[in-house]
Amino acid sequence: MDPRMIRFSLPVRLLLAILPAAGVMLGGMILVTLHLSQRVVERFINDYGRDTAQREALAISAGIQEEMTLAEGAARLVSALAATREREGVAPTLADRRQITEYLRQAAALHPEAVGIWFFAEPDALGPDAAALALRDSLVGMAGTGRYALYATSQEGAVRLQSPPPDFDAQDYYTRAQRSHRLAILPVHIFPIQGVPTALVSHAFPAMVGDRLIGVAGVDLDQRQRAHVYEGHHPFGAPIAIINTSGVWGYHPDPARLGTAATFGDGPDYQFTPGERVFVNQAQPYSLERRLPDGSRLRRFTWPVDLFPGEGRRLLIMDVPLDRLARPFAGIRTAILMAGLLCALLLSGLMVLAVRLIVARPLKRLQAGVDCLKRGEYDHPLLDQNCPDVIGDLARGLEDFRRTLVERDHLRRDLQRVAACIEVAHDAIYMMSRDYTVLYANSQALTLVGVTDRETLLGRRISQFVTPETAASLAGLRQHIAASLAHAGVWTGQVDNWTTLTGHRIEAVEFTASNDPGGDILVVARDVSERDRVERERQILQRQILQQDKLETVGRLAGGVAHDFNNLLGAILGYAGFLVADLPADSPARGYADRILAVGASAKELVRQILGFARTDAGVQEVVPARAIVDDAQVVLRSTVPATTRLTCMTEEGLPPVRANQTQMMQVLMNLVINAHDARRGETGDITIRLNRGPLPFTFPDDWAVADILPAPVDAPHVVLEVTDQGTGLAPDHLSRMFEPFFTTKGQDKGTGLGLANVHSIVKAHGGGLAVASKLGAGTVIRITLPSLSGPSITAGRAAAGSSGSAATASPLNPAPARLRVLVVDDTEAMGELLREGLTRRGHDVTVCGEPQAALALLADQSRGYNALITDQTMPGMTGLSLIHAAKGRNPGLICVLCTGYSANVDEATARAGGADAFFIKPLSVKVLIDRLDTLYGTRG
Repeated sequence: MDPRMIRFSLPVRLLLAILPAAGVMLGGMILVTLHLSQRVVERFINDYGRDTAQREALAISAGIQEEMTLAEGAARLVSALAATREREGVAPTLADRRQITEYLRQAAALHPEAVGIWFFAEPDALGPDAAALALRDSLVGMAGTGRYALYATSQEGAVRLQSPPPDFDAQDYYTRAQRSHRLAILPVHIFPIQGVPTALVSHAFPAMVGDRLIGVAGVDLDQRQRAHVYEGHHPFGAPIAIINTSGVWGYHPDPARLGTAATFGDGPDYQFTPGERVFVNQAQPYSLERRLPDGSRLRRFTWPVDLFPGEGRRLLIMDVPLDRLARPFAGIRTAILMAGLLCALLLSGLMVLAVRLIVARPLKRLQAGVDCLKRGEYDHPLLDQNCPDVIGDLARGLEDFRRTLVERDHLRRDLQRVAACIEVAHDAIYMMSRDYTVLYANSQALTLVGVTDRETLLGRRISQFVTPETAASLAGLRQHIAASLAHAGVWTGQVDNWTTLTGHRIEAVEFTASNDPGGDILVVARDVSERDRVERERQILQRQILQQDKLETVGRLAGGVAHDFNNLLGAILGYAGFLVADLPADSPARGYADRILAVGASAKELVRQILGFARTDAGVQEVVPARAIVDDAQVVLRSTVPATTRLTCMTEEGLPPVRANQTQMMQVLMNLVINAHDARRGETGDITIRLNRGPLPFTFPDDWAVADILPAPVDAPHVVLEVTDQGTGLAPDHLSRMFEPFFTTKGQDKGTGLGLANVHSIVKAHGGGLAVASKLGAGTVIRITLPSLSGPSITAGRAAAGSSGSAATASPLNPAPARLRVLVVDDTEAMGELLREGLTRRGHDVTVCGEPQAALALLADQSRGYNALITDQTMPGMTGLSLIHAAKGRNPGLICVLCTGYSANVDEATARAGGADAFFIKPLSVKVLIDRLDTLYGTRG
């Protein structure tokens, strides 16, 4: 027994053997549950969509039926008049015709949505036509015949009555109802309305007295107006369509398809499949799934749009995106999956328990017999040979083991058949001895080592047929192969850049070695070059996505923290300013307050620098002092590296300005400093940042490697930015590749290889130069040259501008020239109370409100007479700009001041455009704000 092999008892091994079966059963039940949940959700989706289609169809039918009652009412009125006259034994009179005319007039006036309401009578059906002809009144009889036929339309509130064309009794809209003596619905047709051809749908009702036709009443509906009604129906946010049994679109969201024939065929370019034609022709409801050319999936639901029971002449079509339908039922699918998973786990556990109780004990006795055979104790018969179950079969099989030797010849023939199959395999297959001598190789194996004759390879090692580099890779793996085969019985590994002596090269070959029962080693080799290439591309894309997500997260976090922190910092600086104003100059407490102001100013600058780094920037370059590139970044840089790393910044005085994007240059310095920090040889190190006027020499001893990555602007004026470290340095062959994307020397999972590539792209965009010098064990120097502008330095001007912003000041608050009524709106209580205190000290009457809605109510109270509004930008329920817009709408002369701790969407220009008279960024100076407020009031006064 090999002591390195882990020995398990037979019951344990049995349980391990049935675990795959339990896993298969578990997986099968999960698949069944998935299928069941899908079917249930599909059923719910179909029912839900069909019910929705039914509701929409019924709503549309009800709307059309309401308009049809106009014609039906006219038909019923005529039928009633004719029946009454028939019972009285007299013929209808001209007064009856006028009564019908008045009904048509009133119906058209009350229902302008109908294009026209008409009644065309049979000859002499409403009294003698000759008497009506004699009156020469078109309202009681047509010119030339005296026959009663009138068409009523309503346009712009006026009802117009006119006679139809002389051949009206030969048209479908009359003859269909005349012949059938029942409701007739005509498809879309063109009819002139006051000289304008109009697409109409006509509904005609016969007026009958018994079996005698009096005439036909009808209502004409403008199909395009009806389309506007249909457009209001958007179940699940999807439009509807209506098609008749002739396959013609009665309504379609695309007006160009209205009245056109639908297309039937296979493929996404057709509107209907051939199988849908029978449902359309019979106006039968159905549902099916369709896939559009862009790959999206739709579920189509239909329902008949019947104007009376059993009509069956049109279908409502509703195509709904499948994802919208499935959203309400996601919870049902999850519940079914969880229930199925629990059942599968329970059944698997019961199966394992049953096998252990029923099979483990007999197997334990069988294991005792096998141990006797291993020890050579052949006199002890195996137990359980007479058992009629599988255990008995195993016992009898072991007893027959002695007779299996005679079957070796049969096994040899079987092995020959297997060898024939192996010969045509696409993988290279070897059988090797324990010293890695080749005993067998198929055809693909010969190709892998670059030989054509099998006898050339047999009896030798494959390392004799590859280059020394590949052979060295194989030699380095032998110890791992031996250990894995001894412990696990299998080993899998990969050799890159596989090259034979004949020059055949493969990028990557995967080897799988396993123990053969005869003591040899079975090796299977496969070309995995394409697979590795695809995996590398996938990892590169994944790292890019992760890096982008990290940068976006930092930006959001910095913006959110800045808003809250600036409110708190503003309150601290404001109250400290009050202390400075109130305390005597020689008071110790006055000194403490001065220190609070100084520390607060540093904190404010730190927040500004962090926001500058985190802010998303479109890459706009502006004229800035060269010194600001280092000054703005060093606060953040000192927070980036630990205290054990000494960071030194040296800047030459009087440098000319440069045109640069400060945010991008801060990223450049961040990446260079982080790389310098990671290159430390211990826990401590020195990093030096120098900024000087160019040109400067870039020369090093001979044992240093120097590389020019981007050419420097030699003739034009420029400044030189250098980052120097005393780290491990870089090999000469790494200098030209260090700025390539995804190239890194930090090791796996320790670097993305994107930082220096970002540096390269930013410097190139600024028209600058880039050079690097390094020596292993000595350190690295990276030089960036940026073109400078001619002219004096703008450092002093920038400093003056920065000091006049919103920093707190210790100057006393001077009395205000006028007493103002000021409304302060801020959801941060500390900030609101700070402004109340400062404004009150200047003699103003102040009201503080924490909610924008409450502030609007106060502004609406004219008795308060507010002169000014000071509001925060970011507040619950309403922004400051929205509040200013509402306040200016009520009082255009109100002075409005907008303050914000941080907002990526609001700057001074945006605030001014939104109605603000002044804009401040927190933490703000109370004195500066009040002075600005007084100035605005004095200017308006």
